[in-house]
Amino acid sequence: MQKRFTGWFVVLVVFSTGPAWAAPSGQDAGPPSEAVLAAPASPPDAATPSAERPRSVLLLGDSLIATGFGDYLLARLEAHPTIRASRRARSSTGLARPDFFDWMAVGEEEVKRHQPDVVVVILGGNDGQSLLERDGKKPVHWGKPEWEDAYRQRIESFASVLAAPGRKIIWLELPATGLKRFEQKLALIRGLQREVIGSRADARYVDTRPYFTDAKGKALLQARVEGFRKPMKLRMSDGVHFTIAGGRYFASKVYPEVLDALGLLQG
Repeated sequence: MQKRFTGWFVVLVVFSTGPAWAAPSGQDAGPPSEAVLAAPASPPDAATPSAERPRSVLLLGDSLIATGFGDYLLARLEAHPTIRASRRARSSTGLARPDFFDWMAVGEEEVKRHQPDVVVVILGGNDGQSLLERDGKKPVHWGKPEWEDAYRQRIESFASVLAAPGRKIIWLELPATGLKRFEQKLALIRGLQREVIGSRADARYVDTRPYFTDAKGKALLQARVEGFRKPMKLRMSDGVHFTIAGGRYFASKVYPEVLDALGLLQG
């Protein structure tokens, strides 16, 4: 379902409480105890060599980009004859803990390396905790009034690091999980991301609620997915990470958004 958004902008550090968003082997894996999604088959060979493709897309994020969803989205983009796609993912990360993984520095490095036309970001699921600094300054504690202002500034700073003239940022909303306590944290994080990204002319905040909730607003447990004969379960047992079918389902929803940002979507 296509939507219009006020702006153009996807990326996930372990919560002090609540589920962690984790990554698979070979993709900057997180702690061994974290959930791992199996990778799909290798991407199909593209019709045009990557070096000759005129459009570039960069995927950035936590375990959701590192696992099934990111695998399928990367494969679909690479299969397009005019798109060159790349990915940088790290499990259990976000904007809260640059002392653990500094997305500001990594984001700047990746956009300089790939010079993308579109950056897709999904992160924040691990950010419901105190905000630390790389230099060890006093943290901003979760739940304190100043936390919201500090997190707004981190989102804005990260978007600014990724930005460049003519570049578009697609920021994917954290998908609904159906986990009540976790959703309380995510509701605040989503709201701040929507506010900051939605105010930028170069960024698009993509509302994912229609993809993962039913007509009553409850988390969608199953859906019809291309390549499967019957409705398939979308989430793993943790209620957060996607099954193989769920990753393919999410990628099928995001793919048109990327094509639209590149000016390749017709009609």
